[in-house]
Amino acid sequence: MPRTATPDDEGERSLSTVGATLTWLGHATAVADLGRQRVLFDPLLPWRARRAGPVDAVLVTHSHVDHLNRWSLKAVDRSAHLVVPRGARGIVDDLGFSRVTEMAAGDELAIGGLEISAVGTRHDNGRWRKRAAPECVGYVVRQGSDGPAIHHAGDVDFSDHAIFDDIGKRFAISATLLPIGGMMPVWWYRVRRAHLDKGVHIDPDCALDIFERLGAQLLVPIHWGTVHLPFGLPGTPKQRLQKVAGVRGLAGVRVLAHGEPLTVPRGR
Repeated sequence: MPRTATPDDEGERSLSTVGATLTWLGHATAVADLGRQRVLFDPLLPWRARRAGPVDAVLVTHSHVDHLNRWSLKAVDRSAHLVVPRGARGIVDDLGFSRVTEMAAGDELAIGGLEISAVGTRHDNGRWRKRAAPECVGYVVRQGSDGPAIHHAGDVDFSDHAIFDDIGKRFAISATLLPIGGMMPVWWYRVRRAHLDKGVHIDPDCALDIFERLGAQLLVPIHWGTVHLPFGLPGTPKQRLQKVAGVRGLAGVRVLAHGEPLTVPRGR
C-alpha cells in the first residue's frame, strides 16, 4: 500500500525545487549553495577560502598553482571532502583532509545529496610544465537529478571545443562559470589564438561561444579582475564580454563583483 508522506519528504521536495546560490570570490574561486550542501571551487588566497565559510566539498579543476593552491587549501576546514583531478592526489595528501578523491572526465561521485560529475575541458595537463598528469577537468554539480546544475570549466584554451557540445547535451545547465582571460590584456589572447600556440586561456568572445555551445541559462565570468599582469586594466575583459554579449543578444551574462551572490534557477 502507498507510504504516508512525512515531514522529511516535504523537506526533500522543497530542497529539490529551490534554486542554488552561486558566489564568485575572485579568480576561479566560487562557492555554490545547493540545498543542504555547499561546494567550493578552486580556492585561491586563504582569506577568500575562509570567506566561503564551512563547505562540504572542495572541487579542484587542475593542478596549476592558481587553481590547486596548497596555501589556500590550508585555510579550508579539513572535514570537507577534497576532490582533485586524476594524478593530483600526491600534491594534497599531506594536508590532512578527511577524504580525498581523484576524478577523471566521465567519473561520478555522490557527496551527501550532491551529484558531482567530472567533465572534459581543454587545457594543459601538468603542474609546473606540460605533462600527461595531473589531468584537467571541469565539474557539473547538481542537488538531485532535477535540481539546478552548476558547471565550472576550470581553465580553457583555444583548441577544439566540441567537448562543450557534449556537456550541453548531457546536462541541463543552469549556470556555467567560464574564464575570460584576465591575466593579460584581451588583445594578447587574440594574438595567441591566431598566430602562436593556440594559447592557454580563452578570451571573452570565446567564452560566449562556449556558453552558447553549452546551452546554459546563465554565464558567470571568472578568471578576471583578480590576478593580472600590469599590461592592461583589469576590467577590460568584463567590458569586452558585456559589449559582445549585447551585440549577440545574449541576455544570460551575469558579471559579479567579488563576494556577490547570484540566485541560480533550475535548469531548462
